[in-house]
Amino acid sequence: MGVKDALAKILSPLRNGSRGNSSPESGRSARAMVVASPVKGVASARALEGENAPDGAVTEDAADDGEVGEDGLTAFEREREALIARNRARMESLNIQALSADVGIRVKGAAPSSRGIGSKRRREALPPAEPTRRSSRARKIAPELASGVDYERRDGSVVLADGATYHPNGARTEAPVKTRPSGEVPLKSENGDDASDAAFIAELRTKMGAFMKTEVRDICASVQVMIKNKLKLREEDVAKCVPKGVTHLDFSHDESMLLVASGDKEGHIGLWRVEKEVKTEDDEDDDGVLYYKAHGNYISHCKWGRGALRGKLFTSAYDGAVRVLDPESGSFQETIYSEEDEFSACDQFSDGHSALVCDNVGNLHQLDLRVGKFTSKSVSIHEKKINTVHVDPGNQFRFATSTNNLVSVWDVRKLTKNAKAVHDMPHSKSSQAAYWCPDGSGALLTTCYDDALRVWNPDQSASKPSVTIKHNNQTGRWVLPFRAIWSAAGDGVMCGSMQRHVEIFNPKSGASLARYDSPDYMTAIASRLACHRTLNYVAAGTASGRVHVYRA
Repeated sequence: MGVKDALAKILSPLRNGSRGNSSPESGRSARAMVVASPVKGVASARALEGENAPDGAVTEDAADDGEVGEDGLTAFEREREALIARNRARMESLNIQALSADVGIRVKGAAPSSRGIGSKRRREALPPAEPTRRSSRARKIAPELASGVDYERRDGSVVLADGATYHPNGARTEAPVKTRPSGEVPLKSENGDDASDAAFIAELRTKMGAFMKTEVRDICASVQVMIKNKLKLREEDVAKCVPKGVTHLDFSHDESMLLVASGDKEGHIGLWRVEKEVKTEDDEDDDGVLYYKAHGNYISHCKWGRGALRGKLFTSAYDGAVRVLDPESGSFQETIYSEEDEFSACDQFSDGHSALVCDNVGNLHQLDLRVGKFTSKSVSIHEKKINTVHVDPGNQFRFATSTNNLVSVWDVRKLTKNAKAVHDMPHSKSSQAAYWCPDGSGALLTTCYDDALRVWNPDQSASKPSVTIKHNNQTGRWVLPFRAIWSAAGDGVMCGSMQRHVEIFNPKSGASLARYDSPDYMTAIASRLACHRTLNYVAAGTASGRVHVYRA
């Protein structure tokens, strides 16, 4: 049967309706066969119906011609190829193919610049998505852990009182094992090598040894000289000294070696020789910064000693240890260690023989540094953690403490079981610091979360401060609270600011005296400050572990 006969047989029910034995089903089947046939377009349907087709369409004669030519194609196939060629030529003339190839292509820009230690980082792969958290009730788990839950994190994991963690997927992570250095800790740095450690110990021993033989110089640095000299921050005066946020820092009293000591949240102590010449990055020599794992937890005190501790670094931490860096032995010597206490504040007396140590539950301990023992039982002087303790330079029998919303002045000779403060200075919110003026005048500087720095004279009035300085102290969650300090001579009040400044105020009037900043080199909020006793230098520590030294 030819092609013509086959098409005629298919179209017969469509033309004649349901004549003869044809049924509606047979008509529908025929139409389906037409639709499924390879003949495309309306022109093909008209050709099958025997109607006249427009120009370029397949005619009935072409459809009837089923003979294959010399090129191996039928007349219908030749006309189809001609149509395809004509359409392709039209598309090429309109440049449609090039335009369609560009659609959906995403242009990638240059990668963001990563300077400093950021260039050494590698972006970590995102953790796999965890299943949606479901409550214990929905998972049909008995609430036997309710009494032992410490807190719940944002990701849905639950931390138990014993330190273990339950994750949303049901997995349990045991509490991390807390480790701390025990006994004598040698000066073996975390970032140096044996050669650099040995060279630094030799330099420290030589210069500190010579410094200890000299007479103690009077404080001669003043705010007026700082303002006159117009302190600046240079690129070489910025260094990352500790891995985590700076909690305490202090200048060494020795002028022959400008040395800054700093402590961080994880128990590291950083020692930075500011004036050490920095060589090329490819040089294996150190850049003047070495840090050590001297403690196992948050550093709560880091000051260069006085009296018998002159030329030594005095530190304490939440790991319950008090240590002294002795340059002669080249190690951090453990003065005392308590498994039951977490020391939150510390200060030494001017003779260097004894110290006051406070913990995070409001207890005060008196420590004899010569024998490494507490001289008496601890005395509970506050209900909550003691943030700072400071001995008055003008009166070694009294000291001040700061806690939740109270600053108190105590007499060390009257520390009995039910000891009462000599003066109480209530604050509306948490008081983060209370420091006596170094000139021995008896003025007391406090920093409070109620956005105020206050100067008190407890001997005159403990109910009203002599000066109140308005200051934004809302540091938030990720920045350590501000702790305003006195200038070395006591003629100024210094504090960091939320605008990344170091501000200086007049302690008698509260007026602003100076403001130091550097948008290029200090890009974080400096919450902890230190002043040099004899040189007009100011050091500012940030939450990134960096220390910035402003000098003329």
